[in-house]
Amino acid sequence: MKIILALIFLPFFSYSQVNYEIEYDVQLNSLSRKGYLFLNKKSNPHYYEVSLKDSLKKTKSDEDGNFEIKFVLQTKSDKVRRQLYSVKNDTIINFDYVDDKNVAYFETSNTINWELSNETKEISGYSCSKAILSFRGRKYVAWFTTDIPCRFGPWKFINTPGLIMEIEDESKLFSWFIKKIKIVKYETIHNLDFKNDIISIKDFVIMKEKSDNELVNQSMLKYEQRGLTLAKNEYIRGREKTFEWEK
Repeated sequence: MKIILALIFLPFFSYSQVNYEIEYDVQLNSLSRKGYLFLNKKSNPHYYEVSLKDSLKKTKSDEDGNFEIKFVLQTKSDKVRRQLYSVKNDTIINFDYVDDKNVAYFETSNTINWELSNETKEISGYSCSKAILSFRGRKYVAWFTTDIPCRFGPWKFINTPGLIMEIEDESKLFSWFIKKIKIVKYETIHNLDFKNDIISIKDFVIMKEKSDNELVNQSMLKYEQRGLTLAKNEYIRGREKTFEWEK
């Protein structure tokens, strides 16, 4: 699958005459990011995240005195990860990185199935309802508002009856909290002239994890050259712990 020309955006806001720019504070374990969701009346929505800083954790065990070093992998801060939501095809096109190479992969959005609740609360002046999602090995609690009638939120969280204002997994390690909602007059459309193949999510995961493991091995080698003895643990995934083809 190739994209040779800029992506074409189709209308999806037939029930709204407003353009929104929405900012989220994002926490992915020890990584902090900014997330931006664009909802335009004449184009499909899109979302991207920007990394804020690198992170390396070093903790000491009180029992044996050994140190545990966690390598947290991400791309450089000037790289963004992006989701484009194709309403017509019910597909999410993801733009991510393997090393410093931009890679695009696609997936269907029918894996996002919410359990709606009668619980409500107010967030930033908006009346919000609760929804629960089990998605790829994690359980999330989201709060959405029908005051902004769209079925989109940050990252891959779509198909709610309204805009997602907050979402957090049950371990509280992964979260997206609304910071700013702007109503704007202009359209914000990013034309992406991406000429490489668009691969499947399965092919991307295999490619990405192979690259990440190699990077961890290189980092460990630097510590071993300093005279440290390291025991490598299993590769730990982030917000997506298991995938549909692994069940």
